[in-house]
Amino acid sequence: MGLGLLGTPSLAWSEQEARMSGSNYADDLGSAVHYALETTHAIAVCPFHLDLMIRMGDDAAESHAFARARKLVKSDGTRWEGEALRKEFGQLR
Repeated sequence: MGLGLLGTPSLAWSEQEARMSGSNYADDLGSAVHYALETTHAIAVCPFHLDLMIRMGDDAAESHAFARARKLVKSDGTRWEGEALRKEFGQLR
């Protein structure tokens, strides 16, 4: 479990960890995009509102996140279609 402000356990962070544990994130489009954005540091948790994510505005990180999301393999052995990823990335703007 992650720590929130003042070192207290953060429910938002623990939910996020559960959503992204193992390969669970690869089978859900929204989680896959979130995982790709977070691991490339294109988004960050708001320090004042732990349930909010901040888009960093780094074009290189977002391009890297898109490439990472395209490479994720779902449990059925397939990958996400580029159009579906573009639509999901666009919804997060």
